[in-house]
Amino acid sequence: MVGKEKGFLMDQQDKKVREQLAKIKHKIMVMSGKGGVGKSTVSVNIAVGLSLQDFMVGLLDVDLHGPSIPKMLGARDLRISRKPDGRMGPIKYSPNLKFLSIEPLLPSEDTAIIWRGPIKHSAIKQFIGDIDWGELDYLVIDAPPGTGDEPLTVAKTIPDAYALIVTTPQEVSLIDVKKSIRFCQKIKMRILGIVENMSGFICPHCGKPIDLFKRGGGQKLADEFGLRFLGRIPVDPRVVDTGDTGRPIIAAYPESVTAKAFEELVRNIIAATEEMKEDVLEERFMRIAVPVTTPPNKIEPSLENFDMFLVYDIENNKILVKDLVKKPQNQDLFSFLTEQVATHILLYAPPKELADDLVKQGIRVLVAENSEENPDSLIEEYINQKSMH
Repeated sequence: MVGKEKGFLMDQQDKKVREQLAKIKHKIMVMSGKGGVGKSTVSVNIAVGLSLQDFMVGLLDVDLHGPSIPKMLGARDLRISRKPDGRMGPIKYSPNLKFLSIEPLLPSEDTAIIWRGPIKHSAIKQFIGDIDWGELDYLVIDAPPGTGDEPLTVAKTIPDAYALIVTTPQEVSLIDVKKSIRFCQKIKMRILGIVENMSGFICPHCGKPIDLFKRGGGQKLADEFGLRFLGRIPVDPRVVDTGDTGRPIIAAYPESVTAKAFEELVRNIIAATEEMKEDVLEERFMRIAVPVTTPPNKIEPSLENFDMFLVYDIENNKILVKDLVKKPQNQDLFSFLTEQVATHILLYAPPKELADDLVKQGIRVLVAENSEENPDSLIEEYINQKSMH
């Protein structure tokens, strides 16, 4: 009985998470391979910059061990609001920007969080499902450095989130960023692009840039992996002061070189998110799931036997990745496809009701005429048909 009750509560929480995420157009997880690259500064200035462009923005701090967003926004005294229906709301920073962090929920600001993975997972899901964020254009998620529990939980909970990877120009940072890129590829999280922070230093006396920490490494890395380079942010001594006093530089010193760089970064992010959305609509990017037999050389015709799937990532008519994925026994088909962020499914003779339900979920249904054909051949055939049009 206890197991059933626990399962029901988890299903209810997952339902709340899905309902909340459906109200958010774009989700961006800001991540880095290592600490000390100014990732939170980038997150805060992006969120403020987007809100100044008249977008409704949420900023979620999932760095449970070192939350810094409240201090950087100068909002440590603000408290979580409670809605008339009893649900809690995020903290309102400005008419267009709301934020949430673990810090306001702690007894004191220096309380140490000593949590293992499952508790972190549950807390992050509650931050999304139990908090009424309302309708948002952008949710910016500030994740701790590395590829641990928190980024993994965000990726699993928000499967359609994009990753924005922050690096500095030094070689040691670039090596760690490659790990972040591999992490995103492994968990099928699409990468929005790379930002090079601390790219040169703005001299406080003459206002000219000095290449104190090198520059150009982020651009080189983006080119190497075929990713967007979204911009470089120079170091300004006032960034430290604005972070400590809770006045993000993009708003506090809008005429500064660094603020202008952040504004350009924000414009590039807006363009990139719209482009990535269009890529899916225009089928320039597809993730096609195919239920297969064992061994995986034919399409599985029977819905009851949908256990193994080949999942193909296709960009500009080229197969980038092909994975064999086992669907968990207790997971329904729709949840599985959502978790895989599938845009298409290839089936043999699907029942009309199933096909209609899949289309309602935003998944395009491709139909194979022969279940004996090899899935690779069918995918190649579809790609070739598309490229001819």
